[in-house]
Amino acid sequence: MPSFIETQFPIARLSAESYKERKANNSQTLTRLGKWWGRKPLILVRASILGMLMPASSNPKRDREIFLKILTMDDAAALARWRDDKRFSVTDLGTMATRDEKAEWGVLDGAWEAARETVKNLRTATKTIAKGDKTAKAQACDAIDAAVLAANRCGEALQAFISELQIHCFLRLNYAERIALCERPENIAGPTPEAWAEINAHLGTTAQNLPELVEQLGHRAFGHTPRVGDAFCGGGSIPFEAARIGCEAFGSDLNPVAGLLTWASLHLLGGGQAVQEEVMRVQAEALAEADRQVTQWGIEHNEQGERADAFLYCVEVKPEGCDYFIPLAPSWLVGEKTKAICKWQRVSGSDRLQPEIAIVSDAEVKAYKDGKNATVANSRILDPFTGKDWSSVESLRGADGLRRWTNDEVVPRPGDVFQERLYCIRWVKTVTGPDGKVREIRRYAAPDGADVQREARALALLRERFAKWQAEGFIPSKPIISGYNTEQPIRERGWTHWHHLFTPRQLLTHGLLAEISGRLAKTKEAKVGCLLGLGRIANWDSRLCQWVADHTKEGGAHTFANQALNTLFSYCVRPVHKLDTAWPAVIRISDQKAAQNRIAVEDARDLRETCDLWVTDPPYADAVNYHELGDFFLAWYDKQLARAFPEWTPDARAELAVRGDGEDFRRSMVEIYKNLARHTPDNGMQMVQFTHQDPAVWADLGMILWAAGLKATAAWTISTETEAVGIKKGNYVTGTVCLVLRKRVSPQPGFLDEVYPLVEDEVRRQIASMQALDEDGEPNFNDADYQLAAYAAALKVLTQYATLDGKEVEHEVFAVRDRSTKSDFQTVIERAITIACDLLVPRGLDAHWRELSLVERYYLRALDIESRGERRKGMYEELARGFGVTDIRPLLKSDQANGTRMHTPSGFGTTGLAQVGGATAEVLPTRRGRAAAGAAHPFAASPLRHLLFAIRETVAADNSPEPGRQYLRDTFGQGYWGQRERFVSLLEWLAALGNAKGMSEWIADSEAARILAGRLRNDQA
Repeated sequence: MPSFIETQFPIARLSAESYKERKANNSQTLTRLGKWWGRKPLILVRASILGMLMPASSNPKRDREIFLKILTMDDAAALARWRDDKRFSVTDLGTMATRDEKAEWGVLDGAWEAARETVKNLRTATKTIAKGDKTAKAQACDAIDAAVLAANRCGEALQAFISELQIHCFLRLNYAERIALCERPENIAGPTPEAWAEINAHLGTTAQNLPELVEQLGHRAFGHTPRVGDAFCGGGSIPFEAARIGCEAFGSDLNPVAGLLTWASLHLLGGGQAVQEEVMRVQAEALAEADRQVTQWGIEHNEQGERADAFLYCVEVKPEGCDYFIPLAPSWLVGEKTKAICKWQRVSGSDRLQPEIAIVSDAEVKAYKDGKNATVANSRILDPFTGKDWSSVESLRGADGLRRWTNDEVVPRPGDVFQERLYCIRWVKTVTGPDGKVREIRRYAAPDGADVQREARALALLRERFAKWQAEGFIPSKPIISGYNTEQPIRERGWTHWHHLFTPRQLLTHGLLAEISGRLAKTKEAKVGCLLGLGRIANWDSRLCQWVADHTKEGGAHTFANQALNTLFSYCVRPVHKLDTAWPAVIRISDQKAAQNRIAVEDARDLRETCDLWVTDPPYADAVNYHELGDFFLAWYDKQLARAFPEWTPDARAELAVRGDGEDFRRSMVEIYKNLARHTPDNGMQMVQFTHQDPAVWADLGMILWAAGLKATAAWTISTETEAVGIKKGNYVTGTVCLVLRKRVSPQPGFLDEVYPLVEDEVRRQIASMQALDEDGEPNFNDADYQLAAYAAALKVLTQYATLDGKEVEHEVFAVRDRSTKSDFQTVIERAITIACDLLVPRGLDAHWRELSLVERYYLRALDIESRGERRKGMYEELARGFGVTDIRPLLKSDQANGTRMHTPSGFGTTGLAQVGGATAEVLPTRRGRAAAGAAHPFAASPLRHLLFAIRETVAADNSPEPGRQYLRDTFGQGYWGQRERFVSLLEWLAALGNAKGMSEWIADSEAARILAGRLRNDQA
């Protein structure tokens, strides 16, 4: 029996929930533990596991309703998740109500006002009754009581109407708009008792919570509580969520940083209230003790009773021929909101400039924000006084590169190219005002002589402890191993050890916290919490932390603003009391405990754990160099990690890491997934999650899984990425593909001539089933989903065979081919896309679709996806492959990676217009502005292209349809009458484009298409 996820998946709602979770940033459940790249949303993990456990029935619509109830993603659950502080105001309701609702509201409101007025009038009239007229008084009181009762009933009716209107307006929102007002599913108890009654009736279970449901479904399928494994556990999303919903969880990763994060998710966040309180207590005591020690040292306080709130540093260089060191920064704006800037002054007899912090006008702030007085731009060094371009930063490094720092160095030597200096301090002082209110006053100031002495004191204190702290693992001692990301700090600064990425102040305060917490933490959980705290403050307090001077925030950013180790010309340092937001690993108490689990730091090829369900998110094509970036944190854990987990290897073991996309990568992946298949029962399942859309990547991964003895049964795409993760640019993918797999238990041979019709049938079946589940107004699947469904359909057919035309799978996987040669596997997958493109007809064009050429179909289908908000260039390129269009550039107005748009009729103008039916792009006579030059593109001679030109002619004639109609009659002659009905249909479809969201460029052309359609419909011979 297939599982629910093998037949359908609620893509739209899951995408909305996943996106909301990712947008929550630090309020996500696991991000508090520490930085990791590409954590999958917990709601996606939960849905994936439950989707694999829940059997599919003969009623797919009811299956979907029940699945949404389990996830608390049905309409009733959304209402229950609706937050009280997000209810609509009366003003909101007035805007959202329908005409009939507003009318009824007016009647009820009028009745209430009238009833209140009646009460008021009766009370006024009562005052006129004579004092001795008891009968009249009694009658008046009775009348008032009755009127009050009637007014109350009117008020209750009005309030009941408004409460009902709240619900009606909420349910009229699309799902993404609704959940913006709701708690996330992970933060609520689960389905209501009424929902459980429906769930149990459908599934034949007796559960009252998710762990009970998981237990019962697991026993039904496997005879025991289901065991879920992840061989690339990373940030721990999969094992954590599996354990939280009641599965036995196993997680492993080659990287010990990933192992630590996953262990912490299960044993700290999933350890219960007592464990979390102990971790929080130890971390709070450690920070308080460190604060007392730093205060005693006197390195963060001045003589005015102020305390440092932030230290701002910069790099400075002395180019050849320059008389002074030039401090480097792309902007000297210190604070946009406070209007603080840094200016530099010459000092007589010194080659060091003197900083001056000034408060300036709004205009000056804007000028500094735009780069006024910047001393580095486009990697060129600029003079702060004359703007002279002295040299490039790269040239200062010299032909032989920079001097390499030694382990015992923490600041530059006097002769080094790049020097460092403190140029600004933000001071804070707590004062009590005349009104008794306590507030903090902040100011920026340039460092004075006493501040320079405090800098020297911090350096001296560090040097006293440096060797001992390195030996005990309180500060890093590991060298940086050169790699793709790690070469950057070596080449750009000469830093050779991880502690070089931290200033003396940072090493002193971080090392102090490590020493104190190491003494205070007695339990394993407390020790892990403090280790993670060191990793968090390393991320938020290093030489790679940018100072943000934005008007909304004047503070420090974190090291990994993107997936790189970016050396900065200016950066900020936090005093110890400002580490309070980064140091705690746990800030919310939960009594929910994780189920039985085990975490290992092992190579996935060596695992011996058997799991009923494997859910993995493997590395692919070096998207993130985990082994390199993870070493930034591992340098701080190192010796302490070895003491807490003696069974773990405290090294990323880069030589074993699965990376790249060549033969070594494919061999490693085949070995890993063969091993996981061996440790999956015959009725078990796997899910592989990845984020690529290139058919070559699909073919490659598909062949890897095929060779590993797995067969695909479904694929779904969930939108999991926010608009821009870090500073990533280009044609990036915003969704995660969830590929569902089972073991191939019999060595069945396959033959290409049989495979093609099977693929076509499977693509048709898959798309038809998805279309049947699509909801009006809230699509369950988008264009990318249908494209991926075609891939999945091909994989489902192909991967059930052990051989193809007698070729062994592994031979195909590792065969050497040039770029122009495609494997049989890739050819079949691309054929599946062609089939899908032929099936997915834009709504309203069914009657004439088969009459259109492939390039005409491509243009209209591309417009169809554009009208639904698709802007990714990759999607337009995929469509082109499906329709066999080799060059789409002439059809595109914009080919930006995430801003692709098609030309409008007016946008085309006269470009690329050729003789109708010509085998080549014949030059047309120059007429009414026709281009004189011909074009070779097949679209140029198509009837659709000429119809677009007729629309353009209509627009040019101020929406008079006569020039457009005449153009078509002249161009097609007697053939015009045979095509007229198709022209009208196409024009009516194009006329609707201007109404679509984001299609404002089509408004004028769509109106012209509507007018021209009416003229053609009434045209007479």
